[in-house]
Amino acid sequence: MPVQERVIPLLLDKRDVVVESRTGSGKTAAFALPLCRLVDPQRDHVQGLILVPTRELADQVHGVVKELICDSGIRSVAVYGGSAYGPQIEAFKQKVHIIVATPGRMIDHLEAGRVSLKRLRCFVLDEADEMLSMGFYKSMVKILNFVPEKRITALFSATISPGVANLARRFTRSPEPVSLSGDIQHVEEVDHVYYVVNPMYKDRALLKIIEMDNLESALIFCNTKREVEYLGVFFQNFGYDGDFISSDLSQAERTRVMTRVRAGQLRFLVATDVAARGIDISDLGYVILYNLPQAQEHYIHRAGRTGRAGESGIAISLVSIIEEIELKKRAERHGIKLIKKELPTEEELEKKVALRVRVMLEERYRNMSNLEKERLRRFFPLARSMADAHNGEEIAGQSVEGDDAGETEAIRIMAMLFDQFYQETLHKPLYPREAAAPVQNSRPERSPRRGGGGRSRREGPRSKTSRPRSSKKKSPPRDRRKKTQ
Repeated sequence: MPVQERVIPLLLDKRDVVVESRTGSGKTAAFALPLCRLVDPQRDHVQGLILVPTRELADQVHGVVKELICDSGIRSVAVYGGSAYGPQIEAFKQKVHIIVATPGRMIDHLEAGRVSLKRLRCFVLDEADEMLSMGFYKSMVKILNFVPEKRITALFSATISPGVANLARRFTRSPEPVSLSGDIQHVEEVDHVYYVVNPMYKDRALLKIIEMDNLESALIFCNTKREVEYLGVFFQNFGYDGDFISSDLSQAERTRVMTRVRAGQLRFLVATDVAARGIDISDLGYVILYNLPQAQEHYIHRAGRTGRAGESGIAISLVSIIEEIELKKRAERHGIKLIKKELPTEEELEKKVALRVRVMLEERYRNMSNLEKERLRRFFPLARSMADAHNGEEIAGQSVEGDDAGETEAIRIMAMLFDQFYQETLHKPLYPREAAAPVQNSRPERSPRRGGGGRSRREGPRSKTSRPRSSKKKSPPRDRRKKTQ
């Protein structure tokens, strides 16, 4: 296979590589073959680590490794969550040479001291874009603390997105780039991607793309102010951290939005071509063309907002069937290589989001302190009772009417908790426009101390001009006169 022909010699020559290769191109053997050659079975320590995003892929890659090592004396093990720790710990005791693992479970073993990677020779990150999309970045970076600096690193990804490019810079040293996605270069260039969507459901299609690929940030272009405002409000109402800029906004509002953009505090910004003038975000990874611009130079201008200063970037266009023809003509006229992608189905999206939530929950639990875990145990009985209630309701056939028909009460409650966690963790909280300027209260709130009177110590000393009248009764005039006398 082409990927094997180009990658295997580089790895045997102990070179770092960053490989862009689609699924099914034969890349598993491209790193598994040289890895088995580089491992010395006479040395009883871990020499090869392959990180993958899912347990299914871990089993698949491990199966290929086992076929290749045959009776060479090399020992391997697959390590991933959702399976028993016992067999994995036992394999470590038998001094395995190659580990195929998901990042989360690998961190569990490393932090518990069950396995060491101090003498690792070869480190492989397979499906790097998927691992980033599922939220494994922190675990992957943690693993760097357990591996030696002197090693061979191979990073494989179906696409070299800005996030993957940053990951490659962190994990590899002077890597050899290998691109098998046609003649597309992923360094200092922009990938031009488009989706054919139904114009009536374009907003939902955009959400699918964002959710599926977990875009870290994007500048979204619309052709009219009305569409900009609609899409900006749509993002906010759906729970995304998004805002918009149009010529109708005041300078103070524009400044507030741009301050958040430059500080990296805003994920999605919606704008027109005119409103976006002067916006320069050096590390912008994605540009989304919600509407196809009327002029070709506007397309070049929009797409050129990403992939600056030597960075890679992706320009995504949402077009109708008719607009697809026009887009292809423009691309051919200007020598642009287009990549057509299909929208994910509801089932694919649900599976991806479910896996992502599970990874984030596992990561949250893994980073809890012992006291937090002790507090969490109070809710174990409730969780068990809800599971039992779900089983009972499912057997009894209880259901409700409407969109949630057929779901048990326990499932609805758990789905609500998952959604709240997902929105709070993945998407930043909504930033209402009213919060841009503090609201001045006509009357300050009183501290609830001593029946609601008094003043909180945090409020600081009173000024002389605002000093209230004393609640004590004044002494009669005659008392003061007697004292004076």
